[in-house]
Amino acid sequence: MENQAVLLPQDMLADVLRRLAPRDLAISRCVSKAWCTIIDARHLLPADLLPHWVGGIIINFNGLMLSEFFSRPSTGPSVSGHLNYLPSTSLVKDHCNGLLLLDGYVVNPATRQWAELPPCPSLGLEFFDGEHLVFDPTISPHYEVLAIPICPMSDPDVKLDPALEELEWPPSLCIIHVFSSRTKQWEERPLVREGESAGTIADI
Repeated sequence: MENQAVLLPQDMLADVLRRLAPRDLAISRCVSKAWCTIIDARHLLPADLLPHWVGGIIINFNGLMLSEFFSRPSTGPSVSGHLNYLPSTSLVKDHCNGLLLLDGYVVNPATRQWAELPPCPSLGLEFFDGEHLVFDPTISPHYEVLAIPICPMSDPDVKLDPALEELEWPPSLCIIHVFSSRTKQWEERPLVREGESAGTIADI
């Protein structure tokens, strides 16, 4: 596909691409580097033309192991909600502009492409991490996954270390881990709190 795209004059290819619907044009950015470059350089996909309709919803029900996909019965799903092509499936943890974040995977259900995430480095102490997906195809074909520390929940059955209970929350310096599909690596990014803390972990 990459070689065939190079054979077409750029003006002709751009003329063909600009006739696509915004959603199809956004997906076309992933076909090849040449197509992505042409679409971006000629601003064929302005942000205000992206569709704002919902083709379906994914719901995580309490007590169910997998997420459920619902679409309008009159049209049927244009994109399948079945993720049975993955090595393993789990609940959908987050989503952003057509991509899904599962435990250990980022999935594009429109193209059935997926990428495995390497394990996130430990956040240390006894914190859990909430993972969130960031993706804007009008800016870049790459996505990021943010692992943000979450204050340990109050659980009468779990006894926290007394030193941990005395820590401020949120901390004055918060370290998050960010995975980039561009570098294929996790990296640490420090964030500085603005204003006062809400209290100590024991208070929360």
